[in-house]
This record gives sequence, structure tokens and C-alpha cells, in this order.
Amino acid sequence: MSGIPTIVAQRQVIAGDKQLTVSTIRIAADYYDTVLFDDSPDKRHSGQVLGGFVIDASSKRANDRETAMEQHREALNAVREEHPRPVA
Repeated sequence: MSGIPTIVAQRQVIAGDKQLTVSTIRIAADYYDTVLFDDSPDKRHSGQVLGGFVIDASSKRANDRETAMEQHREALNAVREEHPRPVA
């Protein structure tokens, strides 16, 4: 592997007032990251918590593709069903 992150799965979701992208990348053989990006023009959800993620600020790491895809699915469900909330 060349050391360049590779997109494994990426999905843009528009639900209610949310315009977010769920992205899972492979960084190394045993290192995957899933993140949520705020795609709204005013970045209204950036920095808020949704599904255990801080939008535009945190990621969840996985050591294998199966776990990474499970996290990706969980993030998609959270985007569709939950409401972002400020960081406590």
C-alpha cells in the first residue's frame, strides 16, 4: 500500500435539515477511519455530536474492513434518524 488513504465507502445523506456525508477510508492494512462531514452551506451542524461522532471533528477507528463497514452503517443510520446536539 502506498500510504495514501483510500475511500472504502462514502455516502451523502440529506435528511430533514441535515446534509452530511459519511465517509470511511482505509489508511493502512489494519487502520480504517469513519467520519461525518457537514455539507450544508452554512455548516450548521459542524462541531455537534451525532451517533458518537463530532461532525467535522472526530472519527472512529477500526482495525478491519468488517468493523469499519459496521461503523459506516451505524453512522448512516444515525444521520437518518438522530438529531445533532451540541458537544456537552
